[in-house]
Amino acid sequence: VDIAKWGKGRFYYTEDSQTIPRIFTLETQLASKASLIEQPFKPQLTAPAHEAMQEIDWKNVPPLGGYVATTLKPTAELVLMSHQEDPVLATWRFGLGRAAAFTSDAKAKWAVLWLRWRDFNKFWAQLTRWTLRSGSRSDTTAVVQRIDTTGEVVVDAVDAKGDFINFLDSQIGVVAPDRGRTVIDLEQIGPGRYRGRFPAPDEGVYLVGMAQRKGERVIGSQLAGLVVPYAQELRDLGVDETLLRELSELTGGGPLEAPRDAFLKSRRQSRIGVDVWPWLVGLAAVLLIPDVALRRLGPGGFARLGGWLLPPRWRRRREAAAEPQEGT
Repeated sequence: VDIAKWGKGRFYYTEDSQTIPRIFTLETQLASKASLIEQPFKPQLTAPAHEAMQEIDWKNVPPLGGYVATTLKPTAELVLMSHQEDPVLATWRFGLGRAAAFTSDAKAKWAVLWLRWRDFNKFWAQLTRWTLRSGSRSDTTAVVQRIDTTGEVVVDAVDAKGDFINFLDSQIGVVAPDRGRTVIDLEQIGPGRYRGRFPAPDEGVYLVGMAQRKGERVIGSQLAGLVVPYAQELRDLGVDETLLRELSELTGGGPLEAPRDAFLKSRRQSRIGVDVWPWLVGLAAVLLIPDVALRRLGPGGFARLGGWLLPPRWRRRREAAAEPQEGT
């Protein structure tokens, strides 16, 4: 009981182990209900410059009946906030994609008044279009190129009437091949023309994202890429026969008609040292036994030894041949 009080929790006493699953089920239901905030509130706009929030009357927005309490991600952008400063609408980017999370309802449970709101359809249409992949806007065009080791971005801003759009707040975000990120401001260099440069010394793909604003209104946004190829000498294919001929002349060689000529032409005699002492030691070990036997048995010892080793029949014949004949 004391542990539950110290931890600001609840204590359950039971004498039957079969009631433990019911306790876990009850706690799960209570924990899920704790994240539901069912209180009327008006969402507060925290990102008025967001593309999906343009031309919507947020001062007269009707209240919502509730939402699910969540925590904002570190890389997300808070767009709408509740009366308890919880996120109601959050957006973020992941790579080239976009995502949005709306923690309230779009049906008759919590959004009864929102269904009759005149900007209800516009809100969801703009939010849906924002999550889709964006292409080039009609009033801005961009060109990305590489000059030496520097990338250059040139943006031309022209409205539908053909007039230049000047004094825009333009920025570009560059993601390098090593995933390093850089944000650069564009400067206006002419009527409706803006330019920015970023370092591009390494090979690979540079992802460039551009956005042009005038006050809080977004004029245009684009995604582009810059590909830096490998060095020019690595693109030359084939055999450099001139270089090979020069190298052969410097080293005293010459051209080969066939691959086998590399082993047959201009062969030089060479000597390879081979150790013969193991063979001599083995021969001495083999001759050691006869030498000891000769010293022990004497000069006639081998003859007697050979006689002993002969079969008995051959031994008798030999003895008979050695006996003197009668009359001699």
